[in-house]
Amino acid sequence: MYKIIITRKVPGIDEAVRKLPPDWDVWVNPSEYPLTRAELIARACDADGMLVCNDRIDAELMAAMPRMKVLSNYGVGLDNIDLVAAQKRGIVVKNLPDAVTYSTAELAVALMLSCTRRINEADQLVRSANPFAWTPTIVIGRNLRGKTLGIIGFGRIGQTVAEMAQAFEMPVIYYSRSRKPEAERRLAAEYRPLADLLKAADVVSLHVPGGEATRHLLGSEQLRLMKPEAILINVSRGTVVDEAALAEALSCRQIAAAGLDVYEHEPFVTEKLAKLPNVVLTPHIGCSTWETRFAMTAKAVAHIYEVLAN
Repeated sequence: MYKIIITRKVPGIDEAVRKLPPDWDVWVNPSEYPLTRAELIARACDADGMLVCNDRIDAELMAAMPRMKVLSNYGVGLDNIDLVAAQKRGIVVKNLPDAVTYSTAELAVALMLSCTRRINEADQLVRSANPFAWTPTIVIGRNLRGKTLGIIGFGRIGQTVAEMAQAFEMPVIYYSRSRKPEAERRLAAEYRPLADLLKAADVVSLHVPGGEATRHLLGSEQLRLMKPEAILINVSRGTVVDEAALAEALSCRQIAAAGLDVYEHEPFVTEKLAKLPNVVLTPHIGCSTWETRFAMTAKAVAHIYEVLAN
């Protein structure tokens, strides 16, 4: 018999755990909110598997879970788990690189449209002025069609964004650590060095992993390279962008707008950034659709079964 811990109640979890062997001991946190560190240790000290939902699992925590064999992370990013410590202890770490792809890419495009058409500003105008006064220049935005899309990070999500951009007839340029010849041919995408991409793109969309290697990949120096009418989209990790530098660039209209789903000090948002009208802010909802959540839950639980059953 194995003991399994689900650290938060996620959509579809009741159905997913019913597919596990009936003699396995499965505990599901009845709340959507995280356990405290002490609660997590108390629950998982004798567990064999854990579905990790945005919990930080470090070496000290792993030492308190000597029976742990598999950590199934509820997302694609793994910067919340000490992978070196897991490897030393022989703990298998799984993530969800495919389940979140479409929804995250879709949100990136939604943020592009929100920024270019100034949806949040238009929404606030209607709410604050009833009746509103229509004029030919009321909340004028821009079209996406024909604008150059610069994608930084050309993995699954970045390539899916490029596919979606074809509907808007957007030329695609990209930057990544390695060239992607097959994707270049399939998506008619052109590789550019980072600085060249920032200078040429009308929309810059970030799709790189978190961690020290990408920390402040875009700072004040990089933002100065962008066009004054350009917009920045970030659905990857908040640490990729120097948030203070971005707030300054937006406030002085160095760039036109930004659409952000992630934040450098998440869940806190830089106060100056939150007050700006030319930024669209969403609370890390890249994969928050019912379809994706159910698929994520089923796959995350299946990962635990596959590792322990074998």
